[in-house]
Amino acid sequence: MGMRMRARALAPKRAAADIVTRPAKAPPAKLPAATIFHEPWWLAAASDGAYEETIYTAGNKVIGRLPYLRQRKIGWQTALVMPAMTHVLGPSLSLDVNASDQSRSLRRFTICAALIEQLPPAGHIWFALNRHETDSLAFEAAGFSTAVDFTLDIAPNTPEALWRGMRDKTRNVIRRAQERLAVQPIDSPALFLDFYEENLRKRALRNRFDRRIRGNLMAECLERGRGRILFALDAKGDPQAAIFTAWDHEAEYYLMSTRAPESGNGAISLLIWTALQKAAACGRIFDLDGIDSRTNHMLLTGFGGTVRPRYLVSRTSTTFQVAQSVKSRIASVFGAQI
Repeated sequence: MGMRMRARALAPKRAAADIVTRPAKAPPAKLPAATIFHEPWWLAAASDGAYEETIYTAGNKVIGRLPYLRQRKIGWQTALVMPAMTHVLGPSLSLDVNASDQSRSLRRFTICAALIEQLPPAGHIWFALNRHETDSLAFEAAGFSTAVDFTLDIAPNTPEALWRGMRDKTRNVIRRAQERLAVQPIDSPALFLDFYEENLRKRALRNRFDRRIRGNLMAECLERGRGRILFALDAKGDPQAAIFTAWDHEAEYYLMSTRAPESGNGAISLLIWTALQKAAACGRIFDLDGIDSRTNHMLLTGFGGTVRPRYLVSRTSTTFQVAQSVKSRIASVFGAQI
């Protein structure tokens, strides 16, 4: 059964250094947060309050943090990973660390190395590093492997300049979408997730996401004035596409999208264009959050902007690799998830 919405806007709610590993239940009042994904409220919602972190302090001031989620895997193996919907993480250092250009690199390396050293034993550790981590040297020194992913950043500018920066084809599909669709902010995670799951069912796909956690995160963002849900509605008020974005003081992240199989071309592009303008009006970078050369490369690069590297770091024990191999073989034989 399809969904229908009223075609009117709904306003959104608005000295010696000490190194410590601790559960993040009662964090200090002031913590360095490189991105929205490092903020305690985000981490708590994304992990059901189960996240932990290592911290580096000077005196009584926290100047470095490395949050993580500890998971139990097959064969009693432990993995340290990022919580749900947390697209980047890694170390978060105080801006004070950048005070001296001469010592910045060494100081950052020293703090990051100390944070990594305090991680608990684990068979597998994996992080996608945030935009402020421009190298992975401290992780490599600790035996991690490094890979590179890419994202697309669009710097804030006037609507006219942003429009000129897009490819002709992208502008054309947005124009055509504007002729048949209206963009509306909808202040309801439940409506977004219902529409998301309906579109998966229509495509005979299984939802691999935890609806409760994603709904809680979206609700937290809306309540704090740190996120938006945009729907594209047709003339009947039926939703054709929707996106969810969230932001910190520096960047707005394109985190989720969904569209009806019959939505036609341009619905998602129209929603991205709307969110991009809103982010620019607030002086925020718009982060399209990951480019895949096999799937979304043409869509996302059509908006212009700058392709930037994002480092992925991992360390995996032989025992963990063997356990995962056994799990994969069992799943292939029995067709089950373990």
